[in-house]
Amino acid sequence: MNKHIPLLSAFFVLQLVIAGFLFSANSAMDEVIEQKPLLTINTDAIKKIKIIEDDEQLTFIQKDNQWQLDGYSALVLQKNKLSALTSELANLHVSWPVTRTTSSHERFNLTQDNVEKQVIFSDDNGNEQVLLLGKSPSYKQLYVRDVTDNDVYSIKFSTYQLSSDVNNWFDRSMLSIDSINKISHSQVNLAKTDEGWQLLPPSTLDKQQALDTTSIENFINQLTSLSVTGLASETLQATNTLTVHNDQDEKFVYSFAENSDNYFVKRDDIDYWFTLPKFKFEQIAQLSLNQFTLAKNSDGEDKATTLSDE
Repeated sequence: MNKHIPLLSAFFVLQLVIAGFLFSANSAMDEVIEQKPLLTINTDAIKKIKIIEDDEQLTFIQKDNQWQLDGYSALVLQKNKLSALTSELANLHVSWPVTRTTSSHERFNLTQDNVEKQVIFSDDNGNEQVLLLGKSPSYKQLYVRDVTDNDVYSIKFSTYQLSSDVNNWFDRSMLSIDSINKISHSQVNLAKTDEGWQLLPPSTLDKQQALDTTSIENFINQLTSLSVTGLASETLQATNTLTVHNDQDEKFVYSFAENSDNYFVKRDDIDYWFTLPKFKFEQIAQLSLNQFTLAKNSDGEDKATTLSDE
């Protein structure tokens, strides 16, 4: 009997190996069979994507291999949100449907008259595919179906990633600039030299004043980190302007306006007005020479670090 134990053990191990191999092969085969693209349209040829939510809609078009918002071509779009639409959703794969009955469509909010959102993908030949997005069964999960198909699938996606509001798509920091070495304003003119910040004519200091370089740098940081809150919905007339140059000597002109306790900013190379919080507007639009100066001590020493001390 003892002679057969090693043989039986080897046979048992062989059975386990074969069973494991068959299980892996079947799992891989099932995955190949079950997985299919959500979109049947050629995703490489998609040139237009339209999001419809109730009575609102937003359209993205691809021009010169760059996606842009139709009607807002100058807006810089948020790359992560754009990628979620043009890459993540467009290239999703699905397996078995949750249901295949038409009677389930109303329950999942997947009829054309009762739907959370619609996304229409179009290629350059005019071919379209319409996805209906319905209820969310759980966090980051959606029911979806092709408008021409009864099959309902559950996908890993969120409706908030498909907003029809333009304010949720553009980069809020698109008006900021990387560097500033010159400031021109009706109340103050400054330039950065090898020795530090200096006043430019017609701005002048009296004998009891010195430049506050900390305040200047704080102001520069407000512009290099400038973030707006949204697009303005009205036509505005500038009441104040600020001209700055960056380290490459490129010129940017900021215009400011206010209306009924609302505050706005525009940059000359972008043809839109944007909204700003009041505190931010006051920091960058309402300038005076005094905010960049400090008084000297009675003995003639500066109360703040002067240019010669830097």
